[in-house]
Amino acid sequence: MSRRPAAGIDRGPPAASGLVSRYMLRLLAKPLAGTLLLVLPALLMERLLRLFNLLAGAGSPASSIVELLLYLIPHYLGLAVPAALFLAVYVVVARLSQDHELDALQASGFSLARLSWPFLAVGLLCAAIGVGLYGYVQPLSRYAYRAAFHALTNAGWNATLVPGEFVQIGKQLTVFVDRRDAAGGLLHGVFLHQRREDGAEVLTTAATGRLLVSPEASELMMELEEGQQVTRLPNGETSTLSFASSAQSRPFVRRLPIFRMRGVDEREMTLGELWAADASSDPPVARRRMEGELHGRLVRAASLLLLPLLAMPMGLAAKRSRRSVAILLGAVILVVYQQALQLMESLGDVGRIDPRPALWILFLLFAAFAIAIFRHSNRHPDEGAFDSVLARLDAIASIVAGWLPRRLRASP
Repeated sequence: MSRRPAAGIDRGPPAASGLVSRYMLRLLAKPLAGTLLLVLPALLMERLLRLFNLLAGAGSPASSIVELLLYLIPHYLGLAVPAALFLAVYVVVARLSQDHELDALQASGFSLARLSWPFLAVGLLCAAIGVGLYGYVQPLSRYAYRAAFHALTNAGWNATLVPGEFVQIGKQLTVFVDRRDAAGGLLHGVFLHQRREDGAEVLTTAATGRLLVSPEASELMMELEEGQQVTRLPNGETSTLSFASSAQSRPFVRRLPIFRMRGVDEREMTLGELWAADASSDPPVARRRMEGELHGRLVRAASLLLLPLLAMPMGLAAKRSRRSVAILLGAVILVVYQQALQLMESLGDVGRIDPRPALWILFLLFAAFAIAIFRHSNRHPDEGAFDSVLARLDAIASIVAGWLPRRLRASP
């Protein structure tokens, strides 16, 4: 029987180490891409439903949601990349461990540290991508999203009417059209409810109407025919006006207010802009907020390099416990770390602490934890650092799983 080399001792590069590294990378590519394609749409779907409800109330076209979602991709990609990297490394190591391929590789002279090289290389690549994503792409896309959202919610009515549905145009106007001719765009059964600034309410009905764009293309006009207009003042007085011609014509689109310039929010500034503004004598944003944002982005990018060191011991422990329990524990660790980073930034924003040392100390603690866990697994591959915790969680999950069917059967 062949004896496994002493854990944690490398006797030089084993034969075919390059082949093994390429094999690891091929195994990692599929779950990494699959997790990204699964997590990113799931995150976008939640925002998609909120945008539909919000923009439908403002009378904006549904096609504009696609533009907003494109601007949101970098933000949610920053959340999806850490999750995808962690899960991909975990799945690969768990598969190799359960199929005993990892035991064969270790018996051939490959320590866990040497097998981690391709994963660490991918983590380093993700960290470099994270610097560009967190530092430059996300700030620009965040400003573009806010500018596009401002334009859609403040541009008012854009001639998009759905027959049979009430369309809310801004906060003061509601429009209803019974039907619309395909040829010529003539409107039939028009109803308008307008709330004026002085508190008066104006109800207008017309048999027919037509939408016209002003020559300057800055306002949308509606010409109504054969209708009535009822005005109710705040004091209760009511007046009625009937009209038979197209003389009644009102503008319903106000000019779009100019959106603010980029740079008044630290989250919209790139890394270079944050660095330059922090060094200036008159920064556009409070210095502590810029420092927290700058170092928070760098810490998040650097943390991607540590994820393989944490995912590999989790994958080894999956051989001795349920995969779902190990994934749950890993997710809890990452969420707690992410929330701790946000807490340090928030405390720095209000001036309670200096965010620079706080963020980097938290990063060093997370790095020390990941390295210690990995080092223990490298020296003792048969005794995982998370075995006792996962065993307890597995027992709790088994108790809950056995308790639920009994409760379901007992329920009427």
